[in-house]
Amino acid sequence: MGIADYALARPAGRRTVEEVSRASGYTPEKLAQILPSGTFSVLADDETSWGLGLTAARDVLRRTPVPLDEIGLVIYAGSSEWGTPFWSPAAKIAGELGVRDAHCFEVSNFCNAGMVAVKLADDQVRSGAHRYALVIVTDRLSQLVDYPTGYFELFNFADGAAAVLVSAERSRYEVLGAAHHTDPQWVDSYYGVLRDGEVKVERGDKLDGLGEAFLENFTRLTGEVLAGIGAGVGDVAHFLVTHGNQDTQRKYLAELRVPAERSVFQYHLDGHLGGADPFQALRELEDEDRVHSGDLIVVATAGSGFTWGVTALRRV
Repeated sequence: MGIADYALARPAGRRTVEEVSRASGYTPEKLAQILPSGTFSVLADDETSWGLGLTAARDVLRRTPVPLDEIGLVIYAGSSEWGTPFWSPAAKIAGELGVRDAHCFEVSNFCNAGMVAVKLADDQVRSGAHRYALVIVTDRLSQLVDYPTGYFELFNFADGAAAVLVSAERSRYEVLGAAHHTDPQWVDSYYGVLRDGEVKVERGDKLDGLGEAFLENFTRLTGEVLAGIGAGVGDVAHFLVTHGNQDTQRKYLAELRVPAERSVFQYHLDGHLGGADPFQALRELEDEDRVHSGDLIVVATAGSGFTWGVTALRRV
């Protein structure tokens, strides 16, 4: 019982640091601080975030086929800006897949939404309400950035997708527990505005202390989750962290006294892929044969709002 399989999808488009430099006025050298990859994944003109999620969903169902009429949930997780307003991408993907008997809905919790949706799906499957659930995690983050505004911390926003199959029977990763916390004092730090017919991220008054809030919430929630499953920091094989800011990731590991080798850093490979980040990191662990049966994995995610979450997984 738990995560049976997952699949990833990246778009066909790429954007370079040089392009961001021309649009923003920042030098490539300055941009390298937040975009060490030099290039990052973006949706091509003929691509959509839901279409990228559909690609990932088809891949996971091809790899791990299950009866479509036994998929009882299809959850689409992201930041609520689906590209088409007043519309359900979860229902659209279900229809394209041929899933006809599922409850389809969206979870909006920004870059924390993916792990929230996985926990929701696992709870439902665990309760016996459904045999299988499908979670699609994707966003169009790169399209929400208006580079001339100069909001440097957003310039690594990229596009990607993951699809996660949760099963009552076969399991690759058991979902052991999770804890989430929202601190509403930061709610107006970022918000969307309509500019020239497109939704773009705007920044509100910048309050001091958001970086410290990341560290405090990640460490506190990690302690809560580990205590809940009777484990300690030393029992964790790997810590996977939202790839929004590598300094935050390093400070979190340092606070826990965990060496960087017990985490995954992919900043040199791509930008921040939203809620798909942890699954990209998990794929690297698997590809490099660094995760083994019994390994405990902690996933720390965060999203605007601001919400922080920590989820504990165990490799079966």
